[in-house]
Amino acid sequence: MAATESIRFLLLDDQWRPLGHVDGSRDWRHVLQELLLQGSHWLIVEQVRPNEGSPHPRRDDIRLARSIARRLRPMEVKLADHVIHGGREQFSFRAAGLL
Repeated sequence: MAATESIRFLLLDDQWRPLGHVDGSRDWRHVLQELLLQGSHWLIVEQVRPNEGSPHPRRDDIRLARSIARRLRPMEVKLADHVIHGGREQFSFRAAGLL
C-alpha cells in the first residue's frame, strides 16, 4: 500500500506552545470545535508528502493556506505557519515570507 499525503492542524497557545493537534481528514467543523475548546488563537497546517523529493508549495497549497487564514479571521485565530514536509526537506510559508 502506497503512502498518501496527509494534513494535520497543530493548535498553539499565545506563546506558540502546542496545545494539541487535529487530524486533517476530519471535518473542518471538528477543527474549529477543537480551536474553541482549547482556547487557541494560532494554528499551524502541517502537510506530509511521503515519497516525494520536493516540499515546495503547489498552487493548491497556497490556495489552501489562504482559504484557512480567511476562515479563521472572524474567530480572531491566525495562521502561524503552513509547513510542508517532503522527503528530508521541509518548506515553511512563514520562513518564506508568505504569511
